[in-house]
Amino acid sequence: MEALAWIVLRLVYAWMFLWPLKALFADWKGAEGLIALLCPKALVPLGAKLMIVVMIAGALSILLGVLPRVGGAMLCVYSLLGAKVHYKLAATAAEAKLGDTATDADRATLTGVSTLATVGHVTSAEKNFVLAAVGFFFAIMGSGPYSLFQL
Repeated sequence: MEALAWIVLRLVYAWMFLWPLKALFADWKGAEGLIALLCPKALVPLGAKLMIVVMIAGALSILLGVLPRVGGAMLCVYSLLGAKVHYKLAATAAEAKLGDTATDADRATLTGVSTLATVGHVTSAEKNFVLAAVGFFFAIMGSGPYSLFQL
């Protein structure tokens, strides 16, 4: 049963980084917008490409058990940076304003949407702390049984 637990953890953790890739490729400007929250504008194109490489290489290293300690360390740092992005997006959502011509109904709608967006981004940041902790776990422990190449 212990081997099964390791395999499930590896599968789910890798999925958390591989699944969003389709959306990031489909909305490349949005992907670059996430990176723009972390680094100077001149580094955004390189940063976006690096983000994709880290997600793919890190996830596959954990999933297959090929240098999982390196993959775990990369995804730990990546997840901590992701938490920072979500906190910035939460702050942006909380600061949303309408113009003077907005109706009371518009203001009520914005308040509701802003609250949901803020809560969503804060909980996503907290999720990233859990992902960082799991990445740290893999960096320390490796990827367990049935790994191809532990180091």
